[in-house]
Amino acid sequence: MEADIVPLPHRQDLGTRIGIKLFRYKGLIKRYWWVLLLCLSCGLAWQGWNIFRTPKLYASGGMLMVTEQNSLPDSAAAHDESDDFYGTQLQIISDPDIKARAMQSVALNYPDLPPCDVNIVPTLEPRTSLFTVAGVGTSGSYTQMLVQAVMQETIKFKNEKLSGVNNTAESSYGEELTRLGKDRDSREQELQDFIKANNMADWEDQGSTAARYLADLKTRQANLQTELDRLQTLSDKELLTQPEPATDEQGKAEPNIYSQQYLEMSQELAEKKAEYAERAVVWKPLHPRLIAIQEDIKEIEAKLSTIEQENNDASKVRIGAIQTELQVLDKSIGEWTKKAMDAGDKDAEYQRLKDAVNRTSTDYDKLLSSINSIDISKSSPGMISIMKMASPPALVDPGTMHHLLIGLLLGLSLGVVILAVMDRADDRFASSTEVMEHFTEPIMGQIPNVEATRTQDGLPLLGGEDDRYAFAESFRSLRSSLLFLPNQAKVKSLLVTSAIPSEGKSTIASNLAITMALAGTRVLLVDADLRRGDLASLFNIDGRFGLSTILRDEMPWTKVAKHTPYKDLMLIPRGPVTNQSSELLLVPHFDALMQEWKSKFDLVLFNTSPILATDDTASIAPNFDGALMVIRAGFTSARLVRNSLNAMYQRQVNVLGLILNSVDTEMPDYYYYRYPKYYAA
Repeated sequence: MEADIVPLPHRQDLGTRIGIKLFRYKGLIKRYWWVLLLCLSCGLAWQGWNIFRTPKLYASGGMLMVTEQNSLPDSAAAHDESDDFYGTQLQIISDPDIKARAMQSVALNYPDLPPCDVNIVPTLEPRTSLFTVAGVGTSGSYTQMLVQAVMQETIKFKNEKLSGVNNTAESSYGEELTRLGKDRDSREQELQDFIKANNMADWEDQGSTAARYLADLKTRQANLQTELDRLQTLSDKELLTQPEPATDEQGKAEPNIYSQQYLEMSQELAEKKAEYAERAVVWKPLHPRLIAIQEDIKEIEAKLSTIEQENNDASKVRIGAIQTELQVLDKSIGEWTKKAMDAGDKDAEYQRLKDAVNRTSTDYDKLLSSINSIDISKSSPGMISIMKMASPPALVDPGTMHHLLIGLLLGLSLGVVILAVMDRADDRFASSTEVMEHFTEPIMGQIPNVEATRTQDGLPLLGGEDDRYAFAESFRSLRSSLLFLPNQAKVKSLLVTSAIPSEGKSTIASNLAITMALAGTRVLLVDADLRRGDLASLFNIDGRFGLSTILRDEMPWTKVAKHTPYKDLMLIPRGPVTNQSSELLLVPHFDALMQEWKSKFDLVLFNTSPILATDDTASIAPNFDGALMVIRAGFTSARLVRNSLNAMYQRQVNVLGLILNSVDTEMPDYYYYRYPKYYAA
């Protein structure tokens, strides 16, 4: 029955998958480089054709100088400027009406010039008032004349506009001057009325006097408040020992007589106590002189207490006096503050009226000066003038490099798309990762590509000391895969086949047999490709008699089997070519031969024809313990491999796995093939 082949989920890191994809595209480009070259050529040819069929263009350019006109006052009815003066000029130059008028002018002045479509583009030179007027058209002479006409028509348009504005401006200037004169007279009268009503001379004296007196009151208030805080904060002794003379209303210092007395008595007390301490050392406690000193000390201390009490009483009286004076000062300050504010308000109103009169008079004088300095009844042709006449026409570069770059990009894009489509349609395998994504069968071995070692006689077989280290190691890996199969003891006969010819199955079967023999396994290698088998030439032995001879009963197998240069390996060649290979392989005694060979050898290895080329392999494959399918990287189609496997599964063949041949060792998902020097002895 047909096997249900479901791709196994295969996970790899993103870097490896990207590397495989890039490697696949690299190989695709190597094979189909001509596709990219053809697409690039087509892109360049297409853009070249576009350049060829694009009409020739000619360019001409001139220059205008535009200056701003004198403007009216802000309140005037007519203005010639806007917030974006130069932007307005650009809009005027590029206006379609200007271009239409210029075309009519050229048609009248140069009737022999055939008209053409000309693109007019005005630009403002940075940080200047110069405008470049550029034109591009298919006729050089017409383009030059049209650019010149556009500049002339722009000047005419401006002059027409100014002549219309001047009539309005003349009346506007007169109306504005009259309005400003009336406004000035009204403000002057208002100022004079205010001066008469308020007697400004007295208010100015009153204001300055109030300000000076108010400052003196606030200074006196601050001094009294400081003295009050000191008297209320310090103790009696601190007031006596740290005296600060009081001030009178004029700010003069008033000495504290108690403080001076207290300091003198304190000094005298200290002297008496010092004398007592000195005499007490010599005299007896009841000595009259010592008792007299003690009495003097008591008398001085009594005087000090009296001074402290008197100073305390004086301080209380002083505090009361200060508090009363502060209340009077608060009231006076309030009254004089009101007088100063009234005087300030009057002065501020006077200054406001005076400034209004000055401002109105200044506006009136400026407008009158402007009227006297300019002749408003005439236009101003100097506001816009031609700085540079239209230049002779010059051929415009059609953008050859730009077109060629576009052609290259388009061609490259088309080529990449075609290659991507071809890659999607190409189901040939490039790596083991892709094989595992398509098939459930395990990969038994991966044989690297050693086509570089091929000679005129073909690809050399493995030797005992072969210097193709990675190549030899891959067959040892394949041998290990077979030796460690779950039911390896039952695998006595193996069949090696492929889906289509030229996949390298003969070379793989031979080298696998050699590798098994080098490990001490008695191997019989049979060339069962009776149509095109070439194992005899690979081993350089006589192939006149072989499997076809044995199957016809023309000669026993013991005489046909040949010894090879390898001790434990014997070879049965193909024998004479026949077109009846399927019939020969189905002879009755084939099964007996197989049993005899399996009894005398550890492994019987058959090299058979491709499955999709003949029916030979599918006919005999069920008689083998296992089969190996060879897939050539970059050559075998997944569809063909699937069809081959289905054909084998329909005949109940035990497919052990797949062998991926001609592997590129530069692929990112290969391992020990990257270290060939490691295997050198």
